[in-house]
Amino acid sequence: IAAARDQFEKAKNQYLITLRELRLQAATAYFLLQNADDQVRIGKSAVQSSSVNLRDARARLQAGVATKLDVMEAETQLARDQQKLTQGLLQQSVTRRDLARLLDLPQNITPTAADPSTLLGVWQPSLQESIVAAYAFREELSNLILDVSIANSNANSALGNVQPFLSIFSTSGWDKTFGEANVDGPANMGLVVEQLRETVGLNLKWNIFDGGRSAAQARQQRQLATENTYKFSSQRDAIRYEVEQAYFSLQAQIRNLITTSRQVLSTRESLRLARLRFQAGVGTQRNVVDSQRDATTAEVEYSNAIGRYNTNVAQLQRRTGLDRVLRCTPAQLPTKPTRDPITDVPVIPVPTNSPCLIQAAPK
Repeated sequence: IAAARDQFEKAKNQYLITLRELRLQAATAYFLLQNADDQVRIGKSAVQSSSVNLRDARARLQAGVATKLDVMEAETQLARDQQKLTQGLLQQSVTRRDLARLLDLPQNITPTAADPSTLLGVWQPSLQESIVAAYAFREELSNLILDVSIANSNANSALGNVQPFLSIFSTSGWDKTFGEANVDGPANMGLVVEQLRETVGLNLKWNIFDGGRSAAQARQQRQLATENTYKFSSQRDAIRYEVEQAYFSLQAQIRNLITTSRQVLSTRESLRLARLRFQAGVGTQRNVVDSQRDATTAEVEYSNAIGRYNTNVAQLQRRTGLDRVLRCTPAQLPTKPTRDPITDVPVIPVPTNSPCLIQAAPK
């Protein structure tokens, strides 16, 4: 009975584990869909910009102030951007169907992202708080404790096979008959007969010798309990590693968000200057093409950093069971970057800035 009860509790825990993993998979798939939408948006913007560059290059060629090489470089860049847009559309379609498969939606329904890719917020708990919360939250540890209890109960049950089994039984019966049967002459219908029966007994069953089978089964279950004890320690270390990995990855993504946002601003300014130089006749189409490619790459890296950041936050929520995420507004990237003096940026071990402007969550 004890083993069956523990098996039932273990089944309930396994249901919770599967449900939470499914929620994490759905959140990850949604972040991938948001990232795919960003790739399509960036690809369309790049194609539009390349089309304008090609139009200007052809116009300058007709005016005699550009060469055929400038036009071919613009055409090459447009082909690259069209290919990137095609890959983005492919990724968008695949991620949509992957999310539909995960959510078990009908075949005629295709999910779309309701909101653009943005930061979920700032993870408030420290690393140690996250680890302690994970120890108390994860049902995997509870299941291993139940496995130890189940093995010990099975060991006791195995030993019971060679122990004396005493049973007490009792049977009762009562019947009442009216009249007579199987008599010569008229029956006396007024005759009433009542009978009461009571039987009490004892049964003793004792399997004195079974070749050591029950003892061997008991030892096996005891060893299994010891094995599950070691698995508990191993699982606890694995949970700590998962939390640490997600936490350190989140810190790295914070730094990536800061650096990629700076990269987006600088590449946008470089593209603007390259176009001005080309229009003034002191630059080349190659400079414009290279600057545009760098700007597109920076936009893609910034979008990927947001997706990875949100995925790490979702993983920490799943691993720890905490929901202490402070809402924030991501820093806006203006069209023209602010002009900051050039300084040497050292490589720091931990981030000192926040990836977004923190604001208090509404009560």
